[in-house]
Amino acid sequence: MDKCVVELPLRIDLAGGWSDTPPICVENGGCVLNVAVTLEGRRPVKAEVERIDAEEVRVISADLERVGVIRKRKDIYGRQDPNDWCALVKSALFVTGYEFSQGGLFIRIFADVPKGSGMGTSSILGAALVKALMTVKDGKSPDWQTVSDLTLALEQKMETGGGWQDQMGALLPGVKLLSTSKGADQKCRVKVLSESATRSFARFLRERGILYFTGQKRMARNVLQGVIRFYKRNPGGVADKIVKALKKDARDGFKALEAKDYPKFVEKVNSYWLNKKALDPGSTNPEVESIIARIAPWTDAVTLCGAGGGGFMFAVAKSAVAKRNMKRVLASAGNGGRCYDFALES
Repeated sequence: MDKCVVELPLRIDLAGGWSDTPPICVENGGCVLNVAVTLEGRRPVKAEVERIDAEEVRVISADLERVGVIRKRKDIYGRQDPNDWCALVKSALFVTGYEFSQGGLFIRIFADVPKGSGMGTSSILGAALVKALMTVKDGKSPDWQTVSDLTLALEQKMETGGGWQDQMGALLPGVKLLSTSKGADQKCRVKVLSESATRSFARFLRERGILYFTGQKRMARNVLQGVIRFYKRNPGGVADKIVKALKKDARDGFKALEAKDYPKFVEKVNSYWLNKKALDPGSTNPEVESIIARIAPWTDAVTLCGAGGGGFMFAVAKSAVAKRNMKRVLASAGNGGRCYDFALES
């Protein structure tokens, strides 16, 4: 195949995040409840790969407004600098086994999402690029598990770490419970919400769901090392207990959505936020707590997406009227934040 374009949605982690991250998932198995969502009516992550005649790789990052050319094998197969804007592309070429003898490539990547969003953007962009590269290379689209595995390998190559829930949250549509057993082979089992429950939850989100960019940026790779250090220290067995609670939140949250038991779902989202903060106190900060306090009278549940500490906030209003009040208060906050329209990607 001479050209492939891959567009992917974002993901919102509703419960279980961090349990998908090595070595936590390798030692305990992981369990995450997440959902694929469009932003402002579109899939905001895009990767294009096209064959060209020259034996080089031309790269454009549209959102970063950067252009580059890769001509040397060592740039792909050598150690990557995670601060290099092109590291993701080089790592994707590495994990998909690219060689210049296969012919040149033109690559364009784009993510129309605020940086440090907590929506899994970097992993999802990696997955989109891996999928596009494999499709051009093999002439057929790879399965989602292969793409997820290669994306995990890509992040290890970049030395940014990360787990499997971000890319799988976007590669698989809708609402799903993703789980693995302990061990190095992290093959995911997937439970997808029934059609009836999905329609009901979509209505619930339209009526009461809010996705708000806090105006603050916090990069997940800067959080990961601290979380892993705390997990390995496991003072008084606390880290083990938190991981078990995270996984239970995910299982219980999925059951609640399947039963259309939204009070129970709200309870699990709030429990997830508390457990996330227990694992990493940096998940929140005074500015975030100030935002949460301002909307508290109308809020049933709140959590920050991904690593937290900034980025996007997911909240559930008490009612449709309460949602309008929350959006009014957030719009007047004057902190550079913004509410985004979002919807289930099915």
